[in-house]
Amino acid sequence: MKFKLNIPAALLIFLILYVLLLGVRPLVSPDEARYVEIPREMLADHDYVTPRLNGARYFEKPIMGYWLIAGAMRVFGENAFAGRFAPAVSTGLAALIVLLLAQKMTGRREVGWFAAGTFLLMPLVFIVGTTCTLDAIFSLFVTATVAAFYCAMEGFLEKKPVKCVLWLLATGAAAGCAFLVKGFLAFALPVMAVLPWLVWEKRWKAIFTLPWLPFVVALIVIAPWAILIHRAQPDYWRYFIVDEHLNRFGLMGEAKVEHPHGPFFFVLTLLWGAGEWFLLAPAIGLGFRKIGVRGKENSWIRFLICWFAGPFLFLSASSGKLPTYILPCFPALAIMVSAALFRYFEERPDGKGRLFNVPLMILGGGLALAIVAGLVAVCLGLPGRFGITVFEKNETWKCFILFNMLVLTLLGTAAAFTEKKPARKLSYFIAAVMPAFIGTFFVIPQRFYDVRSMGRFLEECRDEITPDTLIISRGTDFHAVCYFYKRNDVYLLSPGELTYGMAYPEDKPRELLYSTGGRTEDDPRVGVRQFLKENPGRKVVMFFPASHFYRIRQQSGSFPDPLLVKKSIESDPETKKADGFVMVRFQ
Repeated sequence: MKFKLNIPAALLIFLILYVLLLGVRPLVSPDEARYVEIPREMLADHDYVTPRLNGARYFEKPIMGYWLIAGAMRVFGENAFAGRFAPAVSTGLAALIVLLLAQKMTGRREVGWFAAGTFLLMPLVFIVGTTCTLDAIFSLFVTATVAAFYCAMEGFLEKKPVKCVLWLLATGAAAGCAFLVKGFLAFALPVMAVLPWLVWEKRWKAIFTLPWLPFVVALIVIAPWAILIHRAQPDYWRYFIVDEHLNRFGLMGEAKVEHPHGPFFFVLTLLWGAGEWFLLAPAIGLGFRKIGVRGKENSWIRFLICWFAGPFLFLSASSGKLPTYILPCFPALAIMVSAALFRYFEERPDGKGRLFNVPLMILGGGLALAIVAGLVAVCLGLPGRFGITVFEKNETWKCFILFNMLVLTLLGTAAAFTEKKPARKLSYFIAAVMPAFIGTFFVIPQRFYDVRSMGRFLEECRDEITPDTLIISRGTDFHAVCYFYKRNDVYLLSPGELTYGMAYPEDKPRELLYSTGGRTEDDPRVGVRQFLKENPGRKVVMFFPASHFYRIRQQSGSFPDPLLVKKSIESDPETKKADGFVMVRFQ
């Protein structure tokens, strides 16, 4: 079965979604602002050993992810495109590994190209790959670690020692890089993926002999920076190992659980994270059943099962969960989806597969209803009658894009449904979902960015900021303030995630939350009033979530009367129901 359309399709998916449109969306706080600010300070201070945030030591992650983002910022400038470039390229390289590994496992090039396209068009992969965080970079190196070990095991079984050793060296190098991005999960996740497979295959000799070389190579990769950070910051490894790892699992007392969720959180994440591919679950399931898991020739499918299930179950057992944690499971899922769909259509060369076509009918029907309902709602003015506002008046062009996105997806779905040749049928399905992914760059309401992105508001307030202006920030706003104003001396009402870093004597004075009676974390007024007394005549500006500012302002003994209050959302009520931000100038 020829599959010519998927070769350019996979490349176009990456170029359009992960390169050309990368800088369209503004940076979102706090995560994206954090992960562009740390590399910005690294470049500004010429300190490539110690991660710092707002000038304070920030030891939650190792260094390599910041290096890669900083490198992109050095080349492309300090902007959203540069901040997201390293995660996007990492996702593209992970897709390349998926392509090559799927081709090796199945012996079919078309399966590899379709697997790469499948991977790039999974919603979780897309969201993480176009967002400035470290997860896509980490997932790339974990993917490379697992894939390299599979190739090493192939050399081991073929009794080709040179091939085996070279791939083991690559395994260790990738694992070391993964550690330098996110820590000890770099070892845990590959072990959870590979060890069950080796046990399933009864490769006892490999279990006890092959891991040592990768482990030594990983240590060699880690060692230079590990030594440099120890010399520069002797407390780094104690904090990173004890506070960031052991305490989170309760091994040093009560566990510090962040983002607590139940055991089925990742099951729900998988449902929306794989998105449109779950619509094809009946066809995928039957194709997977046809492949089977028994027999020597199906060792590769057992490997993929273990690669997906091992880390998934391991992460599900932890108390703290974020959707991005299971991203390293998705390369295996993409290969299994591609192989299963091709196997399903091998027995249906005429393209008449009910298990594939019926979900397309359901999807098409849903899209048609959405289009009709949207047109009726707009023509009758129903959103206004019920007080529902999705887009502002100046965002009507987004409605036009949303309408066209739905129409193009419907047409692509119809083309996939009516096509008889399986190769084209699968290609049309990929083409059908592409408009939905492209549209997400444009149709998100501005209201969302007004609440989650401070960039535009900070630019509007730039005239109030001079080099000698003292800036105060609260909560998670300070990342964006530091980044857009190129400052690393922002005063904080509460240290939050910088609690460790600001405990150092040179950074402690920039925490304003103090009083003669001790810490008063629920009342920032004391710290602000005292700060103004200690800096008479200085220009002082504070950035605040509007809801918090108005709530505190209504209380007795509030802030001094400001000279200026500027809102990011003019329509915001001056109550605790406000959604945006305020800039307050005190003196």
